[in-house]
Amino acid sequence: GGDAAVHRDVIEGRPDESTLFIIADRRRLLVLAEKLQNQPFGLSGLGARINSLLCKYNNLPSGISLPEGKIDFTGGPVIMGVLNVTPDSFHDGGRHLDPGRATDRALEMVEQGAGIIDVGGESSRPGSSSLGEEEELARILPVLERLAGTIPVPVSIDTRKAGVAEAAMKSGASIINDISGLGDDPGIVRTAVETGAAVVIMHMQGTPDTMQENPVYEDAVSEIIEWLEGRTGELVSKGIRHDKIIVDPGIGFGKRLADNLEILDGIGSFHALGFPVLVGYSRKSFIGMITGRGTGERLHGGFAALGACMEQGVQIVRVHDVKETADFISVWNAINNRGNER
Repeated sequence: GGDAAVHRDVIEGRPDESTLFIIADRRRLLVLAEKLQNQPFGLSGLGARINSLLCKYNNLPSGISLPEGKIDFTGGPVIMGVLNVTPDSFHDGGRHLDPGRATDRALEMVEQGAGIIDVGGESSRPGSSSLGEEEELARILPVLERLAGTIPVPVSIDTRKAGVAEAAMKSGASIINDISGLGDDPGIVRTAVETGAAVVIMHMQGTPDTMQENPVYEDAVSEIIEWLEGRTGELVSKGIRHDKIIVDPGIGFGKRLADNLEILDGIGSFHALGFPVLVGYSRKSFIGMITGRGTGERLHGGFAALGACMEQGVQIVRVHDVKETADFISVWNAINNRGNER
């Protein structure tokens, strides 16, 4: 009742291996998995793998646990509003260095529909270098202290440093958003475990200062999924609870234009990991490569990426433009839920 496809050279006996595409609905895939588990030649393991992937894909989490409370995904994608308190971020660098202005912007984003505020004190734009911990703390702590108890949504800290993450959690943050996948600073894993923080595990090839020099993939989606699966497995084994993990394929972080487009086209595939998926496409260079627009004119091009995320059920979108994103989501949901109102 299904189908399978391999490269034509395999049928003619030339190469000894090929990617195999299995094409079937969920019921037939379950039947296939059951049959394979009784077969030799390693096929039983393949059957168990297919069954595991289907179970994860069909039982996606409805929310993510925080130290206090939970983020609910049942109403559609949650908007993570970007709040960079940096002088050099690629789009909004320098706008919110003053703690008062940063606080006002956070409150404005919440009013516009943000469900998470993501505070970052270190730029991770391509070519940027690492910032000292003291300077990063000096940027983010005055903002976090003002936000604590002021806004009704969770605060995320965008950092790669354990000391910054620990101080941020003590100042009211509840999510650690680490572009290195909790890999740059070993102590950050301990911080996440001890504080009960939710964590965003992002894939990046290289580091911000080198990541765009020569990124190479043969199959970007498969390779990133494989890395995220291995990394999340390691973190669970170190004590981070499964229901506190969010995965991010890392649009623009060590990716070519073709890789970014492939990821967005197949973003739903990341649900097979069994975790909520976050995508940060907002105003990034791949939009400029396609449209020829500078960072200040990439909002509308980004809506195409948002549409791909909506179509494939992404749980969190990280954006600079909260109001416009919320409007898009509202209209999209109204169109797609109209049958429920009849």
